[in-house]
Amino acid sequence: MGGVERVKGLEGFVYSLILITLQRRLLFRDIFVTMFHMKKKTKNQPVRIVTHKNQVIPIYSTPDTKGGKTYESYTYSFMQYGKRIRRRAKTLAEAEDAARKAAVQLADGTGQLRTLKPSEVSDFIAAERILHKHPGFTLAGIVSEWEAANAALSGIGRISDAVAAFTKAKKKATLPDSTVADMVIKFMETKRKDGLSEFYLNDIERKLNRFASAFRVNIASITPEEIMTWLAMSGSGRNANNLRTSVATLFSFAREIGFLPRESKTAAEQVKKVKEKPSKIGIYTPQEISKILSYASEKYVPALAIAAFAGIRSTEIFRMDWKDIKLDRNILVVEAENAKTASRRIVPIVPALAAWLKPYEKKSGRVSPDYHNLDNMTRGFTALCHAAGVKPQRNGFRHSFASYRLATLKSADAVALEMGNSPRKLFTNYRELVTEKEATEWFSIMPVTASGKVVSFAA
Repeated sequence: MGGVERVKGLEGFVYSLILITLQRRLLFRDIFVTMFHMKKKTKNQPVRIVTHKNQVIPIYSTPDTKGGKTYESYTYSFMQYGKRIRRRAKTLAEAEDAARKAAVQLADGTGQLRTLKPSEVSDFIAAERILHKHPGFTLAGIVSEWEAANAALSGIGRISDAVAAFTKAKKKATLPDSTVADMVIKFMETKRKDGLSEFYLNDIERKLNRFASAFRVNIASITPEEIMTWLAMSGSGRNANNLRTSVATLFSFAREIGFLPRESKTAAEQVKKVKEKPSKIGIYTPQEISKILSYASEKYVPALAIAAFAGIRSTEIFRMDWKDIKLDRNILVVEAENAKTASRRIVPIVPALAAWLKPYEKKSGRVSPDYHNLDNMTRGFTALCHAAGVKPQRNGFRHSFASYRLATLKSADAVALEMGNSPRKLFTNYRELVTEKEATEWFSIMPVTASGKVVSFAA
């Protein structure tokens, strides 16, 4: 074993000797070439020679002449990777200082840099500009820090994502706490001071209290995924979207008063609307509306007649007052605060509607039954349809009016103006659903007695 070790030691020694010999030959070559050029420049002798260890760099006086004037200039040269490198400086002191640095780098091996590609040069210049904005940092240090951070993420995301999450968590930590229930109270107090409709306030408070009952936590801790799950359990289609709108309104309010980060979307805003499946347009026939009106008690008749013969939305009827009904002028006024579109509109009272409303006319007071919320009124209408032996249709009264009125006026623009929606939607949904004869029958349904219990078709 000892003999083998000696052989290995000898081989290592020989290898090291060969390596040192090659390195010295390369060094002597660079020195020889430099001295050769120095000898060659007999007419222009170096004004200064900088040496460091085994490196020799001559400096020449190379003045410039421009516009008849001579300017001081100095050139120093050295060999790098077998290539002659020339650099210039304005003064001898600058040239000497730069040459000394080059000699040190060459002697220490740090000057043997590879040639950069044009794209690499561009990247280096861009990086150097950024470094100037952050004194005390080096390019190598920043790259090392990036490498460590990227390794820590282990491919689960980008560094920018980690920074964003960290910043968000820090900002959340500084936000004041508030449970959803407390935020609902603050929200409702503010909205009541704004003088909003009591119907709107009752509706949104009811929806937000449902949300508060499900989330007894700090509002800032709720995630979009949790809201999505709750919406899926609470409703579908339009109902889910209505709930989402109410919750998003609450979260926006919380952000405005400083309980959620101001610079980012709220959890509710990040929840997408549910895709609503287009439902089939269901309408009532003249015979069916006759049955419904004949079975209706007095408290329902005015609201049902307005729905059937004026096409007013259920929410608008629920908020309507008798002072909005001008029988002497044959118009209905839907005030802006009661309208879904928040814009005032005038609806004509057709003869059939005037006949049904006249026996119940009042100076003021609610037109609809005295229910606490719209859902109760809607359930009452549905129960009435069942009692009359008529299948209830979703938004059936409004759909029916639109269909029969369009067949009568033959103008989508005119009907859309009365109903407060777009002509395009009206034309697409209701065109040619009924005949002109059926429309005439619909608007000819009149009460025979003052009670409105018995109905017939006017000639």
